[in-house]
Amino acid sequence: MRSLLFLLLAGSVFYACEKDGGSTAMQSTELGNRYQLFTAGGSGDMVQPGDFVYFHAAMRTEGDSTLFSTRTGGGELPVIQAAETTATADEIGPVEDVVRNMRVGDSAVVRVNIDAFPAKPPGMENDSVVLYDVIVTEIVSEADFTARQEAKQAEAAAKAEKIRALEPERLAFAAKVVTDYRAGKLDGDIKATESGLKYIIHEEGTGPQAEAGKGVVVQYIGQLAKDGEVFDQSFGRGEGIPFQLGTGRVIRGWDEGIALLKEGAKATFFIPAELGYGAQGTPDGSIPANSELVFYVELEEVQ
Repeated sequence: MRSLLFLLLAGSVFYACEKDGGSTAMQSTELGNRYQLFTAGGSGDMVQPGDFVYFHAAMRTEGDSTLFSTRTGGGELPVIQAAETTATADEIGPVEDVVRNMRVGDSAVVRVNIDAFPAKPPGMENDSVVLYDVIVTEIVSEADFTARQEAKQAEAAAKAEKIRALEPERLAFAAKVVTDYRAGKLDGDIKATESGLKYIIHEEGTGPQAEAGKGVVVQYIGQLAKDGEVFDQSFGRGEGIPFQLGTGRVIRGWDEGIALLKEGAKATFFIPAELGYGAQGTPDGSIPANSELVFYVELEEVQ
């Protein structure tokens, strides 16, 4: 499962490698994986089997067509556990294999032949090689990693409990907004964009501006405008939805609406069907065809 991460990435690139230091020629690991290592920025001890390695990674074609970058894609840094020296090519992927030869600050370009893949990564249908730019940012022992994960889990559980506690209040607020909207009581407060998106910003955020390409985390309540029925919401789950803004990973009304906000903002979007789920609705029927949607949102984080 860990090696599959590197086949599923999609987005834009950064160049991890230093211009000086290390080898300028391609090398091969004992497993036959091809890479170019740059050590000018490296320090400390080499990765040891069992260590957990945090790193930035980018995926690109030989022609430098960018597919993904962890620097712009949002979310947490990728982390892998370094495999034992006896691991085979069937057990670890090329990037995992090369990372075992690196220190903190080292960077590498890993060259992977994708002709033999059952299915090529999206955007690389006409390519035979994919390049991964990798730079190691931190190496921790298994014990330290376990302690770190336990602390994060405890923190996440406490945060989720606080968010779930907000559910009744937020649902009541969102329901009243829809009722007032249908009664025409909000006409003087609603603003509209050229696309037809309508919105009200209840509280201006004070954090960074959301922009296309940035990772964001959003709490939300989704309702049908016609009757206020809630078809989905995040407060009951205790965590918002993370995604990269402006990349088509959410409906158009969200990509446009969230970009109007700063971190910490609270708003309601009134989204016409053409900016939502259109004439098809959703496959499960929770959103009928040609439905206007109302989303109460809180922009929790801009990464």
